[in-house]
Amino acid sequence: MSDPTRAPIISSKGRVCRYRWDAALDDLPIDVDPKFYAPTTDESINDILRSCGTKESDLAAVRAIYKRSMEYVDEMLPANGAIHIMGLKPTPGEDVHIIPIPDDRLSLRFFDGGAGDMRAFVFDFVDVREKRAVNSPAGYEIESLFNQYHHTGMLFGPIRSWEQAFGVSRADIMDGCERFAVAERTPCVLHRPGKEDFRFVAPELPERHDDRYAVAHAARW
Repeated sequence: MSDPTRAPIISSKGRVCRYRWDAALDDLPIDVDPKFYAPTTDESINDILRSCGTKESDLAAVRAIYKRSMEYVDEMLPANGAIHIMGLKPTPGEDVHIIPIPDDRLSLRFFDGGAGDMRAFVFDFVDVREKRAVNSPAGYEIESLFNQYHHTGMLFGPIRSWEQAFGVSRADIMDGCERFAVAERTPCVLHRPGKEDFRFVAPELPERHDDRYAVAHAARW
């Protein structure tokens, strides 16, 4: 049951929600079905638990675990209640970085994609003339090279798409949905069948000062 002493949480779409997480779902730039991700009644939670195989005798106990988990999630959300998403592709008007691929109709597009706080970029292949994202053509492989700028703890070698990393074969990736990620200023090489290797470097992000740490300032000794 919901807490009657707590002020109701109303989402931006006017839904009455149990948790801040539920309300934050309505602010995402993608469609999310709240019936599954934000059940609002005990019975709707029970329906989900039953579909997952929970026994009738265990429903109340599992709901209590769910309640504690969601309260913890609410505490982890930032003050503005926004859910951090990674991997979303740019919308029209959003700033991106473009690297044309020589002797090719395609370019590489680098964008924040929610990875900027980790000093990294999400990137994909795009057809600039048609203004659309495409998947990497057959035989195209990207490899990251040693980066002296931030080599500590960084691996180098083949860069697989996020989809492949999750076990999706290239043939099953929806057209234009493939994406990759790489740390800023990482030198890379694109291998293409029958063409010379193309070397490029990931863009650099603007400097962001972290208030948790002191930084040096320039001086004359």
